Amino acid sequence: MDSMLTLAGVAGSDSILVERVRQHPNGARGVFFQLRAAGRTEDSAGGVALAAAERIAGAIAVAWSDSFYVREAIRFRELTPAQRRAIFSADSIADAGRAAVENDIALAMHAWHEALRRYETLGDSAGMVDGLNLLAIGFKNTEESDSILLCLRRAREVAARIGDQRGLARTLGEMGNFYRRHNDLSKSADLLHQAMQLFERIGDASAVTQTQGNLGVVFWSQGDLPGARGAFEAILAAARAKRDSQTMGWILHDLGGVAAEAGDYDEAVARLREALALYRAGGVLLDAADELLALGQLANRRGDYPAAVATLSEAAAIWRRSGPGAYGNEIDARLELAQTRSLMGDLQGARAELARGKVVAGAQHGNQRRISLAGLALARGDLAQTFNRFAEAEHEYELAKRLASGSTDREVTVRNRADQQLAAVLFRRGNYARAQLSAERILRRSSVDLHNKAQARLLFAEAAWRRGDTITARRAFTQALDTLRALGAAVDEADALATLGGLEAQAGRTAVAESLYRRGLTRLANRPAPGVDWKLHAGLAASLRRRGELDAAARELGVGITRVERVSGVLPLDEQRAAFRADKWTLYVELALVERERGRTAAAFEASERLRERQMLDLLARGRVASGDSAETLASREQDLRRKIVDLTQRLESPPDSTELRDPRQPNPAAEGTRAALAQAEEAHGSLLQEMRAANPAYAGLVRGEIAPPAAVQSALGPDEALLEYLLGDSTALAFVVTADTLVALDLHLPHEALAARIDFARTALANPTGNVTRRAWRAPMQRLYEQLIAPVEASGLLRGKRRLLVAPHAELHYLPFAALVSPAPEEQLLIERYVVEYVPSASVWLRLRERPAQAAGGRVLAMAPRAVALPGSQTEVAAIARVYGESAQTVVGRAATEHAFRLLAPAEHIVHLATYGVLNKDNPLFSYVELGAGGGDDGRLEVHEVFGLTLNARLLVLSACQTGVGSGAIADVPPGDDWVGLVQGFLYAGAGNVLGTLWSVHDRSTARFMERFYHELAAGKSEAQALAETQRAAVRDPRTAHPFYWAGFTLVRGR
Repeated sequence: MDSMLTLAGVAGSDSILVERVRQHPNGARGVFFQLRAAGRTEDSAGGVALAAAERIAGAIAVAWSDSFYVREAIRFRELTPAQRRAIFSADSIADAGRAAVENDIALAMHAWHEALRRYETLGDSAGMVDGLNLLAIGFKNTEESDSILLCLRRAREVAARIGDQRGLARTLGEMGNFYRRHNDLSKSADLLHQAMQLFERIGDASAVTQTQGNLGVVFWSQGDLPGARGAFEAILAAARAKRDSQTMGWILHDLGGVAAEAGDYDEAVARLREALALYRAGGVLLDAADELLALGQLANRRGDYPAAVATLSEAAAIWRRSGPGAYGNEIDARLELAQTRSLMGDLQGARAELARGKVVAGAQHGNQRRISLAGLALARGDLAQTFNRFAEAEHEYELAKRLASGSTDREVTVRNRADQQLAAVLFRRGNYARAQLSAERILRRSSVDLHNKAQARLLFAEAAWRRGDTITARRAFTQALDTLRALGAAVDEADALATLGGLEAQAGRTAVAESLYRRGLTRLANRPAPGVDWKLHAGLAASLRRRGELDAAARELGVGITRVERVSGVLPLDEQRAAFRADKWTLYVELALVERERGRTAAAFEASERLRERQMLDLLARGRVASGDSAETLASREQDLRRKIVDLTQRLESPPDSTELRDPRQPNPAAEGTRAALAQAEEAHGSLLQEMRAANPAYAGLVRGEIAPPAAVQSALGPDEALLEYLLGDSTALAFVVTADTLVALDLHLPHEALAARIDFARTALANPTGNVTRRAWRAPMQRLYEQLIAPVEASGLLRGKRRLLVAPHAELHYLPFAALVSPAPEEQLLIERYVVEYVPSASVWLRLRERPAQAAGGRVLAMAPRAVALPGSQTEVAAIARVYGESAQTVVGRAATEHAFRLLAPAEHIVHLATYGVLNKDNPLFSYVELGAGGGDDGRLEVHEVFGLTLNARLLVLSACQTGVGSGAIADVPPGDDWVGLVQGFLYAGAGNVLGTLWSVHDRSTARFMERFYHELAAGKSEAQALAETQRAAVRDPRTAHPFYWAGFTLVRGR
């Protein structure tokens, strides 16, 4: 602005000066204060500077109708030299605070307090406005909300009184941002509009842009995504025209956020990557790290957890290299990484990220160190609770409370949340007395908002009920329900009614429970609430069933299932996730039981099939699966649309941001916009599935949840085959027996809990093949299970003349080796000695996969043994395969057996044999993997979500020596059985005709002998199932391997 300084000289042209001020209003204001500071001296140079300042002030008044600077110049001229120097000194102190704020907030606040004191002493109102705004910034850093608002209100009053339009606009903008942070969005928008009008009036274009961006954020927070996008696009267009890369960067970031919120994930990625490229090109690494963090969060949202880990790790590395100023950012990245690894089922990895965050927090100073450590303790508690480590969670929540002992907003928030989570943990551990006390502490706090108090009161009520104090419990439920209704939190109110209905039903008050369920459904009306409404329909159905109204009960269960199936997908990472995934399946089981009672066996069987389809789809939604190159775009679009539907539904289900009481009948424009977007997304998803049916029918059928009619299953079975499909409910178990001409549903009278305990006991016995006592210990439990699972079917006569059994297990039955079941004395015959036993994930999946073209018999064999040193028997296995198949066998051993080699070679082979470890991830089975060698750009872990993207043509894929089932023999160490099928189904959907795996890790050398015999049988022309049966029977006849440990773990899952 040197030219403006020149023009401001006494001899300069007034018209040219006014035009220059019109073009550069902010520069003119800066020159005014620069000249005013120079005018503090008593010499001639001071006088010249002050005269020039007066000319600039006059030009501003003419160009922008802003006479504030004229009045400031007159006031300054009237001051004594000492007063002028005092103002300059106060300005210097304020500037020193600005310089210190990044590294030492306490020093900055001290400087700003001193500057404000001096401005007040001098009566410098303009300086007071500036000083008060600076203090508000400082109080924002120390999270002192009351002090922020006090400073801003006072600054607004002073600026308005002296006509400081720029100071007033800045203050109004800061007040608007304050109310946005505190969720008073309408007040925020009004203040920001006022600020923007003032900035436009005085020509402050950069401030207009910034305020317009803040308004866009408010629109975004209100759910007005089109409004937000419009505000941001206008800024971006202006920034592109000016080639303003700094503005382009931050506005692209916000546009990416809006696109992600709208479910337009591809656009979001494009926006964020453009911003990232701008920052990298400019060498602005800290801003580049912000974009990497956003891209990692978006990858999490899409379920692409490996990509999220890579991106977030890169961001964390940048912040780590940047030093103390970026410690907080690195901690945020570590928290996000911990959540990502938790979603992948990687507890140790998540813990390691939080441990790294703790090291960084330890290097901080003062309150910030303590607050960061408190936040990390809270995250460790959440992590422990997610993985059901309740004692550990309790310890971490207590630690978080001790660390967050101050009075800042953030510390109060941490303490409140720690207490809320602590109460939940105590309740889950059955310590209802302490849970009730924790909830009471929350209720006594003024810092807890109404919504969270209502939630605490609900927990208090349920804990009181569990302790037998139903009078106190009902009173607390009533209070909480009243609060939730007043807040307009209809979904939470309905959820509370469902909980209370369940408790009343357990107490035998069926009529009261029924009325509560109906009230809950009335409150929900047409709101999509998949995490709640299914409970109400299920509870109402149970009440109706108890009254013998089976038709009405079936209708309610059908509606509940429809609600659940609207959303199959990602749930929040909290303690409710597992409960939702587990409990919602009771709808299907109950419907099957009701339909059987109604005499509708086919409908009961369809409910069982529908359950299996939805469980698989739910599993797929716990990550992002590949689906082959030819259909990658369609599959990616389908998964994004499904997640968009989940996001929109959860947004409608979430409680309102406001914690103020409001009229629940009042329309909510944001909710209406979300509802319209949801309807559009659901319509688009339906159309896309129609398109996918041609490109990828197997995947489309899975996503659509297509169920095979019983008649189609019957027609696919041979005369010597029977399908046994089991369905386990809390009170009993059903066995559906399907033959070529019959469909029957048998009630096995087996409670789920008792059956699971017997299976666990049997597996423990099977896991120990040594010792004289233990060698036969397995027979009694396996005989008992035969009597419960097979004998009723045989007694029905339905297995007469059958030689092949296709078993579709459910839940823990996936871990039971049916082949080793023993018939009662005197025969004591193994099931494998009477039948050829195969498994299918479900009848519908089996039929869907049978429609594929048949794979050629014989052909080439690929055998890989990447861990030949650790598993010496694996090398023996592949050598045996080479002997059996000769030149048709290709063996790859040791370091050459990489994942990359598998991807290259496996698609052309007819038999694929993997003699290696398999690692089962019990917390997210999509990340279970087969261990191969690294190299060629692959990490060596062939994970389930990747398997879906392979294109295989093998008639048989063998997972030998893999721990594809239970390694330790304890069911508690593995995922629910219906999650395990993902590993097998991945290979089936990739094209394998049959998959041979193991339910436990078998002795290395005995596996080699077993496999050699199996391949001899297969090469002799027997089918895969027959070859396995003959091999298992041979193992039984051999005293060295007669114990089921050596042979019963091998299971064949049939895809054709």
